[in-house]
Parts: sequence; structure tokens; C-alpha cells
Amino acid sequence: MKIGIPKEIKKGEGRVALIPANIEDLVNKGHEIFVETDAGKIAGFSNNDYESVGAKIINSKKDTYAISDIIVKVKEPVKEELNFFEPGPVIFSFLHLAANHNLTKIFIDGNSTAIAFESVRIDKEAPILEPMSEIAGKMSIIVASNLLSTHNGGSGVLLGGSSGVYRGNVVILGGGTAGYSAAMSAYGLGAHVIILEKNMDRIRYLNQILPNGISVLMSNLHNLRDYIGNANILIGSVYIPDSKAPRIISRDMIQQMDKGSVIVDIAIDQGGCIETSKPTSHEDPIFIQEDIIHYGVTNMPGAYPRTSTEALSVNMYPFLVKLVANEDIHSSLRKEKSLREAVNIFQGKVTSKPIADEFNYKFEDIEELL
Repeated sequence: MKIGIPKEIKKGEGRVALIPANIEDLVNKGHEIFVETDAGKIAGFSNNDYESVGAKIINSKKDTYAISDIIVKVKEPVKEELNFFEPGPVIFSFLHLAANHNLTKIFIDGNSTAIAFESVRIDKEAPILEPMSEIAGKMSIIVASNLLSTHNGGSGVLLGGSSGVYRGNVVILGGGTAGYSAAMSAYGLGAHVIILEKNMDRIRYLNQILPNGISVLMSNLHNLRDYIGNANILIGSVYIPDSKAPRIISRDMIQQMDKGSVIVDIAIDQGGCIETSKPTSHEDPIFIQEDIIHYGVTNMPGAYPRTSTEALSVNMYPFLVKLVANEDIHSSLRKEKSLREAVNIFQGKVTSKPIADEFNYKFEDIEELL
């Protein structure tokens, strides 16, 4: 099969979908790999690294798409790539379509097939999404603690405090992979950490594995109002699979926070879980609302492209192998339940019910379409 790896052009994105070691294995399996020139440069992989393992370097993004049966990329297509789906190649990527009606419509109108990394699940786990969530969670505390400094406009609170001085308060919305990673990072810096989580089974599990210094409480209106106002850092990591993130924090709650406190909305690529949030980029990452510093970068792991690329490639690669293992993509989807259920759009038909419900499209069962 012909597999294309385009260079990411989303602002601040330095990741590439596959490392050379995985490319070499695909070539040995008989596939043709086309890598757009400099696709891996920012992540530390040169054109020569890819050529040396059998990939062909393509100088044009348009040609990379045109020659490929399947495009494997990190982030959803942006403006310069939107004309390549009529129907174009199958795309396998992070997509987050429930928060992106324009891209959803382009796939539908182009009769395209789009398979989402975040929709691949094994026993309710999301093995491709989770390493990126882990990185985003850790990064959220690094970013937020730095933004608290006065030279960045913050309140001047050192997260871990000092001898005889109170520690900073970190409140984390959601106890999934990102929330867990953020909590452990904040705890490691000496902060007072609270996770607000809705799922009682997850609360019990977190209480078993987390240090005693991290409190895990039920996320309800009473607790949200009680604890948000005291947060020096608020981390939004609410995630509902394939759905737009619910806005659980209102503007009036944000108004109770101290001036110069920091919000990092990790859920922003799914629309954000905080009313005052909006998408930002690595080049212009923050804005001020209600005297609170907001960070809403939609591709946070792109700031650490070497680590993120290796983590993504290692976890995504086994699924790509299954996807291209047969004579065509359709055969692979029939055989692999995890991939079949990750199809968001199939030949222009919406096969993800949350996406169909979000934008009022007809839902089509992938089982019947195949």
C-alpha cells in the first residue's frame, strides 16, 4: 500500500507521524512510503534518516496526498490541506471532529474516509490518545507554574511554596490520563492538589494509586464552586470520547479566582471545558479574561516534538500495520473491530454517533456500510 507522511503545518506543530524505525518495518512488509520533505526535521529526523530506510522523499505536499492510498499525520488538516479530500486518500490522524464542523463538512462533501487516532479503543482505553494526554498533563503544570511568575503577568505564587509559607493550590477537572499526569506533576513540585472527577469508579481507583497528598473529590456544582475560587492553577482535562467537551466551569466561577491565577484548558481541542477558554497557538499561547491568564494551545505536545513523536509512533504503529495489512482498507476494517469503530467518516457518511448528534447529521452504522 502507498502510505504518505506529510509535513505538519499547524502552527507550532513539530511532530511527525512515524519515526524511521517504523518506516523501515513498513518497507520490509512491502509498502511504499512517501515522506514530504523535512516532515521530521523539527522532531530530529532528517530526510536522509527516512531515505536510508527505504522511504521516498516528496517535495510537494499536494503530490504527497495525490500519490498515497492513506495519509498518516499527527493533527487534523488545516486550511492549506483542505482541498485534498475530494475524496482524496484515507486519512488516519487526530481529528477531534466534534469540535470542528468545517472539517467534518469537508470530509462529508468530498466523500472522504477519516479514521481518528483518538477513536481507536481497546477495552475502553484509547492507546493512541493516552500518551499524548500524558504529555499534555505533565506539560500543563510546567506551563502554568511558569505563567504564575510576575514577569509573565501571574500572581507571583511559587507552586511549592517555601518553609513557613503556604503552597500553591492546583485544581484539576477530570481524573483521566491527562488529569492524573497533571496531578502527579503538581504534587511533585510540592503543590496542594485536588482532582474533581464525576465517575465514582475512577475516584476509587485514583484514591488507591495516588499519594495521600492528592485529594480526589466528586465533581459537582457545590465542589466546583467551593474549590475553583482558591485555585492558583486550574487545569481543564475533561474528556468525553468523540464528543465536544462540556463547559462545566462558568464565567462567574472564574471571576472568583484571584487575579493572576492561571487556567490551562487541555480539553480545548475538543472545544474546551471552561466558558472563558478559546483556542490559541504556541506562537501566541495566552490571553487574559477576567484578570486570569488563559492558556488554550490546541496541540500542546507539539512543543516537545521529539518525545511526543516517539511516543505517538510507538503506540500508533501497531494499528497502522493492521490497517494496511490487507489488499485494501475496507478489508482491514472488516477484520479489525478497534479500527472499524475508529472510523468517523466513511465515504462521506458520518459513522460516529456523537459527531452526527453534535451537527445534526444522519448517523450511519459502519457495520452496515462495510
